[in-house]
Amino acid sequence: MKTIKLIVVFCCCLASTRLFAQDSPQAIEADLLRILQKVNYYGSHKKQWKAIDSLQKQNKIFGFKLKYYTSKYPATISQPFTSLIKAKLVIATSADGQFRTYSWNTQLGTKGFDIYNVLQYKNNGKTTALLKMDTVGKKGSLPLWYSKIYTFTNSNKTYYLAPYNSVYSPAKAGQGLRIFTIDKGSLISNPPLIKTPTGVYSQLHYDFDVSSIADWKSYPSIYFDPSKQTIYTPLVDYNHKMTRKFIPYKFNGRFFEKLKS
Repeated sequence: MKTIKLIVVFCCCLASTRLFAQDSPQAIEADLLRILQKVNYYGSHKKQWKAIDSLQKQNKIFGFKLKYYTSKYPATISQPFTSLIKAKLVIATSADGQFRTYSWNTQLGTKGFDIYNVLQYKNNGKTTALLKMDTVGKKGSLPLWYSKIYTFTNSNKTYYLAPYNSVYSPAKAGQGLRIFTIDKGSLISNPPLIKTPTGVYSQLHYDFDVSSIADWKSYPSIYFDPSKQTIYTPLVDYNHKMTRKFIPYKFNGRFFEKLKS
């Protein structure tokens, strides 16, 4: 039954997309903004009767429309979408303009944030978009939003280092960095470039106690320094308390590996 409802929602939003957009960047943005505003409205009125049903529906419509537009119209990968950003859509774009992420809080979470993402990438002049619907409690799911994309090139291959944030509850949050690359027309989300004592991975991640930064005006975040080819990740102690120290992972020609202190 859920599958049938999902197909109906997709067909309806696809039909309205074709009627409304007409290839205009302004019309595309206006159509997406109209739906995102509904997400924000129902998200702020969740206690009202049937508001959750409407919120779920509008999130699905927005996700499918965003995926459709960003797949069909290559120019969207450089479109600023200023009004959508003001409506709390988080957009991160690589310096070479080949990879972009769109993230939004569905407002369906009860304690933490439920985040949906659309990942858009360019290949041979065309764009492809992937919709990732990650929710708290879903097995193998990590609800996160991407805040920035760093570009790193090695052996004529470009990698995208994307820091992200997660909020599980008012007391617990997480941050990390994922590495992507585009290979043979596909977006690869697990290139093994980070070496730790336990193995080789495509991401770094850490959780921390939110109370440890409650009285800080600002707190450290994971970042990449291209000039030093080094990823810096904040040190979290054994009690999950955030510190102001960093752990450096420097690229050695093959892997990003932790520098010995």
